This record gives sequence, C-alpha cells and structure tokens, in this order.
Amino acid sequence: MNNINKFTVYLGSSGRCRPVFKETAKILGHLIGECGKSLIYGGMDAGLMGIVANNALSSGAHVTGIIPKKLKDSERIHPSLSETILVPDLWERKLKMFNRADAIIGLAGGFGTIDEVLEALYWANLGAHAKPIILVNTDNYWDEFIAYLGTLPDLSREHLIVVDNVADIFDALQNWTPPAITGDTNNMPHFENEILGDTDAPIIFEDASIRDGYFLATALGLKQLDKHQRPIGLLNDRGQFDHLIRWIDQAQKECFITERCTQLFSVGQSLADLQKKMDMQKDIHIDLQNEKWGPSETKTHIEIHEIE
Repeated sequence: MNNINKFTVYLGSSGRCRPVFKETAKILGHLIGECGKSLIYGGMDAGLMGIVANNALSSGAHVTGIIPKKLKDSERIHPSLSETILVPDLWERKLKMFNRADAIIGLAGGFGTIDEVLEALYWANLGAHAKPIILVNTDNYWDEFIAYLGTLPDLSREHLIVVDNVADIFDALQNWTPPAITGDTNNMPHFENEILGDTDAPIIFEDASIRDGYFLATALGLKQLDKHQRPIGLLNDRGQFDHLIRWIDQAQKECFITERCTQLFSVGQSLADLQKKMDMQKDIHIDLQNEKWGPSETKTHIEIHEIE
C-alpha cells in the first residue's frame, strides 16, 4: 500500500443519479486527499466526475484531469484542477489515465466506465501490468456486472478487488498481493481503430470473453459519443450475455445510461433474429449535455471548443 499513491478513478458523468452514488464519490474524494494521495480522472465538472474532483481538491489532493480536445465533453472541463492535460483522442486519454495510475478504482458509471474497467482487466489478463482494479459496489450497483465477469472463462480475477464501501478500499489494498507481470508491459492493445475503420459493417458478439467484453464496451462507448453508427448485436443464444444485459438495465434505471443509449445495440436468440433486429437499428445521436450530465458541479466552467 505504501507504493500506491496515484489513484485513477473511472466513474460516471451523470448528474441525474441517486444521492447515494454522489455521496460515494464525495467520500472517495475526501479520502484520497486526507490520505495524501493523488487523483487522476477524466477531467469533467459534470456528475460524479465533478463531485470526486471537488472533494479531493478541498481535502488537499493533487488532481489531474485528462480530457480529449475533440470530444463533446471537452466543453465541460473542470476549471480548478491542479493539472489539466488535453490529449488528441479518447484512446490517448484512457492510456494516459491508466499509465499514470498506481491503482484503478471504478465507481458507478455507464458504458464509458465499463470500457475503462474491462480495458484494465483485459491488459491484466495479458500479463501486462500488476495494478489493482477496485470496484466499489455501492448499493449493489455492480452485482450483475460482476456476475457477468464470472461467466468469462478466460478472465483471471487476480487483479480484481470488490468492496461495498469506499472506506474499505485501503484495507483491501493492504491485504492484496500483486500478481506477477508475465507479459509485455508495452502490449496495450485496443480496438478503436478497428471499430472506427472505413466500414459500416455490423459488429456481432457471439461469445462471452474478456477480449470481446472490452471490444463491446468500447464499441458502445464510441457509438454513444456519435463516433460511429455501425449496428451492434449480441447473439444471446445460450444466455451468455444475460448478466450484462441486466446490468445495462440497472445502469439505465440509475441514470448512468440514457434510455436512448439502450437502443445502441440489439439482442437476438438466433442469428437470423439478430440480423433482422440489426437491420432495423436507426442512427442514434445522444445529447449528453441535456440527457445525461445535468448541471455543472462547479460554479463556473471553461468551454474548450473543438480543435481541428
């Protein structure tokens, strides 16, 4: 625990979630600052992101925000961080957030949050790092997602720590033994280029695996941000995606995923059924500012316009 000083926190930008999730972000921010640790996060002032940053800052933490220049959420950059890093794209943001971390914490969030968590787990599975990945299961929010992880036959859970409360994080880390790094620490594969390639071909997932789970979460996250409109389908012929689908329903009810975000993909019990549903998928354009983020968590915010 003595060598864990920098915490990268993945969490939702939703300002419309229940108070229990906001309180968790508040407590985590205070805890990081009071323990003399540093916070690294996605740089926004909206939702849980703004809450964790504000409370870490008020408790004396060094807070680094990493945010892409060309994403819509760059218009909601937090104005008072210790350090703000602008990067070219979403992939560079995720990589820099990961590389700066000694440990990863996942609070409640939506497609972007599970993309980041699954990415860290996938790289761990490749033996590329020995960083702990902590899920804070506030009010059982992650139950179905954790159950989904349990169905992935190729997932090693050596890096994963699950706690019910933020206060349990440091005790859990004290009792955690880092696994050996067995792979190439420079091998951090990602799927953005494959997803955003010059094609409209549908993306179909048939098997539950850590690789495909990460691929799926990235595809959904990018589609939510209007980076592509490729049809996405889950062939759920063996119930292999049941837990993940139930988690998505839970995330939508808790306002971490908008109702229209649940229309970004289709589910079918057979390939013919799935293909028919995917043929009917319409382009979805999510207004994150009005549908998800809610009001700023800071009194003022900086607007950074898209840079060509």
